[in-house]
Amino acid sequence: MKSKSTLFCSFTTLLSISLIVYILLTDYFEYFHLENDFNTMNFILKIVLFSLLFILLSLSYSYFNVYKKSYLEKQINKRTSEILSENETLKIHAHIDTLTQCLNKKYFMERFDEEIKRAIREKQRLSLLIVNIDEFKAFNDIYGRSEGDECLKLVANILVSHCNRPSDLVARFDGDEFYILLPNTKEPKIVSQKCVETVKQLQIPHDNSIASNVLTISIGVSTILPLHPDQKKELIGYAKDSLEKAKISGRNRVY
Repeated sequence: MKSKSTLFCSFTTLLSISLIVYILLTDYFEYFHLENDFNTMNFILKIVLFSLLFILLSLSYSYFNVYKKSYLEKQINKRTSEILSENETLKIHAHIDTLTQCLNKKYFMERFDEEIKRAIREKQRLSLLIVNIDEFKAFNDIYGRSEGDECLKLVANILVSHCNRPSDLVARFDGDEFYILLPNTKEPKIVSQKCVETVKQLQIPHDNSIASNVLTISIGVSTILPLHPDQKKELIGYAKDSLEKAKISGRNRVY
């Protein structure tokens, strides 16, 4: 199948030949019927002018095609970049809790499996922290859901600021519960205590809390040297037990 440019060249060539024939015929009739002398210079001038006209048309058409191709390529590249950016954004959002910007539960558990396998392979300890905001339901009842969401954001920022190594994972699970995975950490309770103290230093009023008159958190910590992947459940179980003991002991503490 012929391309558009080939068809255009064929058309212009045919049209040029037709016009030259037309010029010859008109000059011929002028010469024989009107008994005028055949004006060679006039004929050549017409041929040259029409040739220049068609050269100009051909160049214009070629330039238009080049410009159109360049424009289309730019538009395609721009749209491709936009699609890649949108896909990357969607991929990130699929891993992130929209409120706190921490990892979400699903992605955290996927990474948990990877980290426990890595800890087994490299013979390293793995620590899990489970964090609860003390009397958070009561806080929402008094101050409203909007204030509760702001507290979740503040607490999340504190947890991330203290657990900020590239290998550390901080995720929001359900409501006011956060999970933090700390690979190869020697003193997870020291990190946890810093989180507890920083949250209390915010001095966010919480008149309905049995732990304090300001917002506080409790953290349960567990650490193991895993030998097989199934010990993930064991690590979670120990951390939950520790969190329960922290609550029983009066909250606003690490256990």
